[in-house]
Amino acid sequence: MLDDVFPIPTRALIRQGGRACFYRLVNTSPLLIQVQSGTKIVMADDKALRFEAGAYGLLPDYRPLTMENIPKAPQKYQTLALAVPRPLFEDAYISMGSVAVPSRPLPASASHLPEEAAALFDYCCQPGNLTRLPGAIAKARLMELITWFALCGAVLGQCQSPRLEDRLRQMIEGDTAFDWTLGQAARAFNMSEATLRRKLAAEKTGFSEILSDTRMNRALALIQTTTLPMAQVALEVGYDSPSQFSARFKERFGVNPRYVRGEPERFERIGAEVEHSGADASAP
Repeated sequence: MLDDVFPIPTRALIRQGGRACFYRLVNTSPLLIQVQSGTKIVMADDKALRFEAGAYGLLPDYRPLTMENIPKAPQKYQTLALAVPRPLFEDAYISMGSVAVPSRPLPASASHLPEEAAALFDYCCQPGNLTRLPGAIAKARLMELITWFALCGAVLGQCQSPRLEDRLRQMIEGDTAFDWTLGQAARAFNMSEATLRRKLAAEKTGFSEILSDTRMNRALALIQTTTLPMAQVALEVGYDSPSQFSARFKERFGVNPRYVRGEPERFERIGAEVEHSGADASAP
């Protein structure tokens, strides 16, 4: 732990074999990213931000984004992402004093990031580096990295009032394989089912919609950041049937899950040996 509040941030190595555009992706932590191969296009408020290989940027939390990942043959698309708790951004900006924090959280590019800052990003992303440090030092390193990004134009926008949808999404993300029900969610928030349903309706959404969408976001992250067999991915997000999972994934994202990895269609059994390529907390 960095201290009693902040966990050590997790990095994700995102790989994608087929070109695809994903709509309404939601990250539950801000992400510092570097596109390592291919091209990434991020859209918010009908404005597109393009990241070519080697570019760095910042993706906000709890903001539905459209992301298009474009591989450049013969390589796959690849991005390195570091999920950093929002309070560390806020502490870093207070320390800077003069930083102008946008009123809304939007994607941003870090232009001309110095070599020293790029090396710090790589250091923070290497598994084990931060965990070996005293918590105060690890926190200082991350705040330095956030400061470099801010000086290069990538500043995280102000935190919006947390929606019930966001709180529910975060709870489900903690265990997407669990058989969540409306009643369980209502009890977790100390309210009746009718009240939870009414409050979600006021946010123009519903429990089943949030549950399904959170599971599909998690599934996409697992597909992009691990080599888990698809049948195991299905189980990890609450689907006993791989075919049902595949159909739901295609309905949500418009492509078959195997296409994301650039793999041919084939039958596979649960229980195959798995090699993880990195943390799977995000799907930028």
